[in-house]
Amino acid sequence: MHIAMMTAWNTDSGVAVHAEPIGKAWIEMGHQVTIFSHVSYDYHGEGFTGRDEDYVVRCFGTQRTNFLDPRPILTTNFDVLVVQDLRMLPVENFAKIFPLLRRRARIVHVVHENRLPEEPWFYQFLWDGVVYFDERQEFLKDVYPNAKLIPFPCFPIRRGDKLEARKRLGLPPDKKIIYLFCHRGYEPFLRNIPRELEGQAILLFVVPPNYQMVERGRVPPWMIIREERVLSKERFDDYLFASDVVILHKFQSLFLGVVSSTAFQALGAGCPIFVPALSDYFKPLENEVVHYHDIDDLGDRLVELLLKDGEKERSLIDLADGFCSVNSPQIIAKRFIDFFVELGKPRWGHP
Repeated sequence: MHIAMMTAWNTDSGVAVHAEPIGKAWIEMGHQVTIFSHVSYDYHGEGFTGRDEDYVVRCFGTQRTNFLDPRPILTTNFDVLVVQDLRMLPVENFAKIFPLLRRRARIVHVVHENRLPEEPWFYQFLWDGVVYFDERQEFLKDVYPNAKLIPFPCFPIRRGDKLEARKRLGLPPDKKIIYLFCHRGYEPFLRNIPRELEGQAILLFVVPPNYQMVERGRVPPWMIIREERVLSKERFDDYLFASDVVILHKFQSLFLGVVSSTAFQALGAGCPIFVPALSDYFKPLENEVVHYHDIDDLGDRLVELLLKDGEKERSLIDLADGFCSVNSPQIIAKRFIDFFVELGKPRWGHP
């Protein structure tokens, strides 16, 4: 099967985090894949996280420019076209070629919204299939009764050597490292080291350039502030491998998001994840992460995990790996393939 996908790719956007493991799994399964993605001057995300593979064609922008060069899409003979997150595509110009594309292939929309959009343009396309990835998106069935739930994929389970990762990153080899992820709209909730961890742990803030932190003027000895413009997938993994825990603090997506794609990316790296208990953003995850209610609760749970309960850390990582196995790229990619087969060939398709 030849599968094409219009999507963010090799960027730090949630859409790319969803699309990349699935697209790569399709290739591993023996399918031909073509990725149509945003041009370098008008894309979805804060930056690029890797080099493009030879199956990636950059031929459109976002709604900001509405740029679309239709030729690469129209001259590629695919069986299925997966459209990821319509809101971040050049909708006006895509609508002009949609009827021709639908005569040639099945077209499936993966919806990333957390509520029914109010804009009429969102509903102008007669999709062959609609996919959502979280039960809280079942509102889509009010408009698309046959919409299909296919869970969000995790990045593969992987491990790295902690000391080697710290050496590459220039981090101390002999301290417990609490990594505060501050890209993609995440916030540095913890600003002081818990008393019980003084002398034994450091807070590692990895922040975008010019990120405002008052501590920059006088950085305490138990704090490291590291600037990174954009984290490549490999660089993000290095920080996870080097750290003893990572804190993902976020309550609201920058763009109508449903789940924390960053959590799904980080979950299989063997680094315990701490998240705010009252945030709907981490709703799919239960015992696979540590939920904290306030700053005191966070401090207590960090002390418990880092100093007192090695068995809890092992159990947490095992549960995270189990979640990643159930929602692996291969399993999720196969569910998409089964859905494509259900849809069949286009009724006006070429023989």
